[in-house]
Amino acid sequence: MKVKKRGLMAILIALILLTTVLTGCDSKTDTNDANQNADKEKSMVFKLANVSAVGDTRDQICHKFAELVEQKTSGKVKVEVYSGGTLGDWRDTIEGLEPGIVQVVMESIGTIEAYASLANIDAVPFLYRDEDHFQKVWYSEIGQELLDKIGDQGGFKLIGPSHRGARYVTSKKKIESAEDVKGLKIRVPPIAVYLKTWEMLGSTPTPMAFTEVYTGLQQGTVDAQENPLSLSYSSAFYEVCPYLIETKHVYSSDLFIFNKEFFEGLPEDIQKAVSEAATEAGKWGTQLILTQEEDFIEKFKEKGVEVIKPDISSFEEKVKDIVDKEFPELKEIADAIRAVK
Repeated sequence: MKVKKRGLMAILIALILLTTVLTGCDSKTDTNDANQNADKEKSMVFKLANVSAVGDTRDQICHKFAELVEQKTSGKVKVEVYSGGTLGDWRDTIEGLEPGIVQVVMESIGTIEAYASLANIDAVPFLYRDEDHFQKVWYSEIGQELLDKIGDQGGFKLIGPSHRGARYVTSKKKIESAEDVKGLKIRVPPIAVYLKTWEMLGSTPTPMAFTEVYTGLQQGTVDAQENPLSLSYSSAFYEVCPYLIETKHVYSSDLFIFNKEFFEGLPEDIQKAVSEAATEAGKWGTQLILTQEEDFIEKFKEKGVEVIKPDISSFEEKVKDIVDKEFPELKEIADAIRAVK
């Protein structure tokens, strides 16, 4: 009996020890799972929308930004890039910032003019003397002041300005002076200054979603369109437009657009890291654009497109009073930009 009791006692002790070990394992597993879940909760994902084609210069800037954000936040923030208009046209994606459908949009300042009238400064024709003048404006205190004013007016956080590239016209009609654009059906973004500019030049400005432009040119709905070289080339407009016109009428600024409330709700260290990443990506993009511009002109030529240098003075003369007469609220900003030496 004693032997049996001892045997039963040994079995009981063994079971107790086994239960303790298993419970300990479960506890460790639960702790590890909790830590992993906590890490997951700490990481954030930003959806970045961009209407330009995959591989386009703007797409490359977006990926540079994503790379820098992950690096500067030590992986706490990951940026998913959606180029080619996969999340919608730029109007759709900008509208999607407030409800959080997307967290950031890469677009020109002018695209938020419906929310901030000061954003129209981005589309004022012949405002900058050259690329150097553009950089002196946007990479200075005056540039930051403009971003803050426009952002505050529209409820956005605007960071990382980059030179989008001067706007050129691709056309089915040969254009050598402003006289040649009379009656021209030209696709322009649905932005007030663009519409008024081409109206003053005597053409017929036709607002159209960018995703519809190629078909519009192909079917004759419009005769021309205007955009930076990189975007026009990546969109294969050389297939439907035999002429490239070097108007360089607008020097537009691209940037990363956030909903202001969302951005300011981020931890301060994340705000700092994201802002730094945007600034670096923007400057990197500007240099990329400047080095590629001549290359794109040659690429258009290789596609059989005739490149024309028009009489720019004839264009400038017709739109010289556009700010004073049509957009007086922009006069102070325009004068400040022109005064930068």
